[in-house]
Amino acid sequence: MELENLRRRGITPILPGDACFRIFETFGLPKDFIEEALHDDGFDFDEAGFERAKEEEQQRARASWKGGSQKSANPVYSELPKTEFEGYSALRVDGARVLALVKDGVGVPSLQPEEEGEVILDATAFYADSGGQQGDIGLLYASDHHTPLAEVRGVTKPVQGVFAHKVLVLQAIAVGDEVDTAVNHENRAATERNHTGTHLLHAALREVLGKHVKQAGSLVNQNRLRFDFSHFTGVSEQEMQEIEDIVNRQVLANAHVETLVDVPIDVAVKELGAMALFGEKYGERVRVVRIGDFSTELCGGTHTRATGEIGLIKLVGESSVSSGVRRLEALSGTGALQEFRRDYDVTRVVNQLVGGSANADSLRLRLAAQDDEVKKLRRELDQARMKAASSTVDEVAESAVTVKGVKVLTQRVSGLDKGQMRTLVDTLRTKLGSGVVVLGAEVEGKVSLIAAVTKDLTGTIQAGKLIGLLAPMVGGKGGGRPDLAEAGGSDAAALTPTLARAAEVVGTLLP
Repeated sequence: MELENLRRRGITPILPGDACFRIFETFGLPKDFIEEALHDDGFDFDEAGFERAKEEEQQRARASWKGGSQKSANPVYSELPKTEFEGYSALRVDGARVLALVKDGVGVPSLQPEEEGEVILDATAFYADSGGQQGDIGLLYASDHHTPLAEVRGVTKPVQGVFAHKVLVLQAIAVGDEVDTAVNHENRAATERNHTGTHLLHAALREVLGKHVKQAGSLVNQNRLRFDFSHFTGVSEQEMQEIEDIVNRQVLANAHVETLVDVPIDVAVKELGAMALFGEKYGERVRVVRIGDFSTELCGGTHTRATGEIGLIKLVGESSVSSGVRRLEALSGTGALQEFRRDYDVTRVVNQLVGGSANADSLRLRLAAQDDEVKKLRRELDQARMKAASSTVDEVAESAVTVKGVKVLTQRVSGLDKGQMRTLVDTLRTKLGSGVVVLGAEVEGKVSLIAAVTKDLTGTIQAGKLIGLLAPMVGGKGGGRPDLAEAGGSDAAALTPTLARAAEVVGTLLP
């Protein structure tokens, strides 16, 4: 009513900018999309409020990043000088000096063989965990350039600029020693393929899904890449194929991957059009990674020299991370090749099973037809089993014994599921007219019991109480209504003796 009154008076309502920004941030909807939707509903878009809310969120993110770094910094690292990272241009740096050694969070003068700890150097070729890219692995060598001192299993930056090499010590290392840093080339190359592939994937996603797509997180290592991005719905199979086609066309084009260093941030963003991550902290001067005219991003990671080095990119998964955030996973290089080989092996096995050679669509049709045929045969088998069981109803009913004037029928059955046992017990109960029926079956080592009592006797004996006494005999428990109750058990060997005692148990319940 209030909105209608405003409109009658010629006043256009405005949705506050902070509310618009929450929609933008939560659901990943493009700003212009939100603006158009508001206008369609007769609202004005609060441009100034939106930008103010965006700037406040960026400031909170920066403050959180700075505060978190300071709070988590161990004093053992905070007094150390920065490590000179030379890994952009070299995979080996000789003569690096050991500035500090850390074991279990405490500085130590040396590390002995078989110990695990952290080595902080004044220079290194090892990339540290940063920007979603996992740190390098490799070896530290002695000053003779040949003797392995430690196996580097990962690298982190406990405080900004200080590289902590997580090591398993092979030969004693002491503070002040000189060591050579040697990065595992194959591991770095595989990681670089996935990192460059991530940039291609980001650009392809924006091309296929829209310019509202923004990176919301990533993980890049030697095995695979994982890319989180803002988007308001799942990515369809057709869109996945289109994205995969685009990135692999870029790989085949063997485009040059150019890294621009020490670029002023405003030049990188405004003139070069580099993508900046929302909430990320950047200095006044940045590194820009440009792949032809297809992708330009601010990035401090390591990359291939050309897209052709990636070899191949294969998308292997798409899922939801949170509201408005999706996740794609992919493989590159030999990882993608192995995935294709696995797919080929599966296809070959399926073709052998269904006969002949076929594409995915025809295989779906064949497998669906075979599934229908299996279901039909199962139904026919179930019907045959029920017919066989029902054909002996008269004969089975005659085997009932009388206990204190009540007919009691017990029978072990086979080949019937629980539903079929219910049907059979109901048929036998009807056949008896008045009495108690107990059926038992063993299926894959488990016991199923079902007891039924005719309506005229439920005031005297109840199926639930009867099954409650029989179930423990087969190592189980059960319950149910006065006229029908079921139980399961684990002692298959006790089924036959239990059925043999059922009439006796019924007698204990009768007055």
